[in-house]
Amino acid sequence: MSTTKLTKYATLIISILSASLLNEYIVNYINSYYKERTLLSVLIGMLVTIAIFVPMFGMVRKWMNTATKTYLKSTKKIAKRNLSGLFWGFAIAFAILFVLFAKIRHHLDVFAILKSYF
Repeated sequence: MSTTKLTKYATLIISILSASLLNEYIVNYINSYYKERTLLSVLIGMLVTIAIFVPMFGMVRKWMNTATKTYLKSTKKIAKRNLSGLFWGFAIAFAILFVLFAKIRHHLDVFAILKSYF
């Protein structure tokens, strides 16, 4: 597979994960204001999510794609070989996203868990 295709797939994966993480963070923040567990609070949460993300979807997608492409191109320039730079840039971004997903979505401290193993 060519480096161009691999870059495109890496960009797509990191963009999707970043947008999902941003969505998770904002939804958790909005839901913190709705302490009641009623059907009305579910509906209000859904409407707020739609009101925020429908207009922002195009902007966030464009920004994430630009940021991800810039990041991956920079890592390829730092590493002399395109494929190794792409791999290490993707691995670092994926690891950072993994730590953030664990913290925001599951309330897990990855570093504390890893520290307990050593």
